Amino acid sequence: MASVTSLGTGSGIDLGSILQQLVEAERAPTTQRLDLKEAETQATISAFGSLKSSLSEFQAALQDLTSLTDFQGRTAASSDEAIFTATADSTASVGNTNINVLNLAEAHKLVTSDFADPSTIIGTGTLTIEAGGSSFNINITTGSLTDIKDSINASSAGEKVTANILTVDDGLGGTVSKLVISAKATGAVNGIEITVTDDDLTNEDNAGLSQLLFEPGNINNQLTELTAANDARITVDGFTVSSATNEFTGAIQGVTISALKASEDPVNDPPSVLAIELNETAVKGKVSSFVTVFNGLKETLNQLTNFDTETGVAGLLNGDATARAIESQVERILFSSVNDAEGVFKNLAQLGITTGEGGTLSLDQEALDTAIAENFDDIGQLFASDNGLAKQLDDLFTDFLSATGPISVREDGLDDTLESIEDDRISLEQRIATIEARTRQKFAALDSLIAQLNSTGDFLLEQLKNTSAIITGITNNNKN
Repeated sequence: MASVTSLGTGSGIDLGSILQQLVEAERAPTTQRLDLKEAETQATISAFGSLKSSLSEFQAALQDLTSLTDFQGRTAASSDEAIFTATADSTASVGNTNINVLNLAEAHKLVTSDFADPSTIIGTGTLTIEAGGSSFNINITTGSLTDIKDSINASSAGEKVTANILTVDDGLGGTVSKLVISAKATGAVNGIEITVTDDDLTNEDNAGLSQLLFEPGNINNQLTELTAANDARITVDGFTVSSATNEFTGAIQGVTISALKASEDPVNDPPSVLAIELNETAVKGKVSSFVTVFNGLKETLNQLTNFDTETGVAGLLNGDATARAIESQVERILFSSVNDAEGVFKNLAQLGITTGEGGTLSLDQEALDTAIAENFDDIGQLFASDNGLAKQLDDLFTDFLSATGPISVREDGLDDTLESIEDDRISLEQRIATIEARTRQKFAALDSLIAQLNSTGDFLLEQLKNTSAIITGITNNNKN
């Protein structure tokens, strides 16, 4: 019996090639189906990614539309920003106010008399420092200028004051050292008082720790004021207003004024002017941006869901229930009326916003200008009130984009589909391997059988040849 080592060896037929063609014919239809299903699934995942991106962009833009105070903002302009600047909130009244800066706020600063150097011993005892409504007791044990400075800065008094040592010319070719104690905050309320419990038992002389005494009005004070604790002062339409800092909040309702420099001649020169106006530019920008960003979302939805009757090309999400539901819910809110909004505006059409081609929005700028001029504060109510359009849409989009929202649920289903396709591919290869093994076994048996038949045929042919030769020999002998 002939031995067959590979398909076709025994029969001379290319059974290996035939086997591969049969296997590929078995694999191809299922592979093509799975490839198509995978491509469609991946395309759908990509389409939902584009939709999520557009939804996120629109929701980000909505954040500028959810603050009622932002919609009702005012601008505050100074006629001389070297003198003062200002900001205004939605409670500020429109109009002009005359402002003069009389003086800026200053922090209290005290200085000692001259000492030879920072190591000079001043005295020991207890310093009591009062500043900004707080009182601090500081024990001075070594008593040098440096020790006093470090003790003040390391104590809780360091929250209100700071101590420093200056070494300066004495005017005679040498130097002297001085201790400077400064308030950290400006204004009269933050003035510094220093009393002493001196270990030399005399608390108000020019010896020992008493050399740091300072109380307003005390004729025995030993420290000198470098800078008085002054409040800032401005005039508002001629009336004086004071502040511990250079900021004035509440002098004009809804306005904060920052004094930067004293007016050259606040008594005789014309005052600077503070102008409060409605921030119309910001509102126009918000409404225009809303229209633009929505149109971007709508164009994305159209590309994904529409069907082109001329070309026969459908969007990747054409007929998709999730995409249709999202589009429907957005448009329901967008074109509904906010009946509980305060003010005269209940829908977008009243601001000049209407539906254009393909469901996009168009803005009539003249209509918006009229709405702003006539009912400025009411525009914010339509968008940013508790049930305003922006807040409704923001809540809706938060649900759309959440981990349990419809898009995530849909994406999870698509991911499951991809896993199922991969499982089907594994099952296909297992089935193909079984078919190939079975067919290979049959082909091997066929190859062996054909080899046997070929071998038998060769034997019979040889026998026939031998028989013919015998017969031919006998015939030739008879003829002789």
